[in-house]
Amino acid sequence: MKKVLLTGAILSLWTLQAQAASIRLDEETFSTLDLTLRITAQRLGKARSDVKDWTDFSIRRATINMAGQANKYVKFEFEGDFSPNTTNRGSHQAASASINDAVITLDLADELKIRTGKYRVPFARANLTSSRNYVIPTGIRWGAGDGQTGYKAPSWNPFAPATLAGDRDYGMTFWGNIADGLFQYRVGIFDGKFDHTDTALGYKDNIAYGIRLEMNPVMLGYKADKGWGKADSYLGKMNVFNIGVAYWAQKWDDNKGSSGTAKAYTVDALWEQKFGDMVPNLQLGYIGQTSLPSTLGFSGTKPKTNAYYVQGQLLYDQMVGIGKPALALRYEYSEYKNFNMTDPVTKAYLGKGKVGRTSVFLNYYIKGWNAVLSAGVDIVNPNGAMKRYNSDGKTYTGKNFTDFTIAMQTIF
Repeated sequence: MKKVLLTGAILSLWTLQAQAASIRLDEETFSTLDLTLRITAQRLGKARSDVKDWTDFSIRRATINMAGQANKYVKFEFEGDFSPNTTNRGSHQAASASINDAVITLDLADELKIRTGKYRVPFARANLTSSRNYVIPTGIRWGAGDGQTGYKAPSWNPFAPATLAGDRDYGMTFWGNIADGLFQYRVGIFDGKFDHTDTALGYKDNIAYGIRLEMNPVMLGYKADKGWGKADSYLGKMNVFNIGVAYWAQKWDDNKGSSGTAKAYTVDALWEQKFGDMVPNLQLGYIGQTSLPSTLGFSGTKPKTNAYYVQGQLLYDQMVGIGKPALALRYEYSEYKNFNMTDPVTKAYLGKGKVGRTSVFLNYYIKGWNAVLSAGVDIVNPNGAMKRYNSDGKTYTGKNFTDFTIAMQTIF
């Protein structure tokens, strides 16, 4: 019988090292396991004129992560999610089990890997970043959804392709690193949103296509991030300069004479470099989408969206007390165009929508990403567009609002 060893090991599920347990059968057959938790205490601002501020305690992340290999060619990843469904502001819902990631990879060489299963799609850097590596713990597009803020907004995330339900999908991707990470390519096919399971827009079982290309100027002394997932910061462990571009497309057909090809494109960049005890970090991203199906929630003529963000962090890479302090800032903006929006109560024309958000957080890295304490504020402004009326048809329910958050994360 093979001896089973249970040892402490270093796990890198995404891009950074985290402490984990390892079960090893032999030199090339092993599996690792870790647990990620994030707990938040929040004061949620008055986003509608008919409600008051809320004080909420929530479990924002509760995942079990596994990774390993049968041999050096066949590898796997798994993430099970036990977090409560917290999509609505002020609601308290029971936890439920789901699978975030289930991946088998055929690792033929650093230049050629074949990834299959359910996983983060090769699109924007924001989609490829695990929430456990966020410098702004409330994440992307915080509070900017119908039912959360009181203003009416399309149900899809403008920071991810509209052909997806979230950041993940089922599919297959060919990818690899060229010239020791100077270039990285990813080319994949996926179910997408408009496949045969979508009875309204997927009558012809359409397939989604995605491609992402990255460049890491290693000749300038920067280190290439060669993994599948990304991080908002490398916490001074390595200097990084990464530029990425991506394209995503899927045809839709409503079987009523209307069809088109929904397209999404993005460009993003991240720079981080250590100067003595200071580690500045800057990230930029833009995402555009066109030719969206008008029947996806709202009537209109070729609806489209635009979104961009600017994010940064300044880390003091020395212990102050029991951790290292950092200041993180983020501004994001999303816009919805060519939507013939009508209010569900008054039927009044609402026009295009705009949402702006400013976030400021203090992060305290007690043990890297394995133990982080964060405190900060999110200021959301719908810019007077796509707000709902009250039932009297005279006054808006949507409002600008400010949320205060304290978050604690641990990984083991």
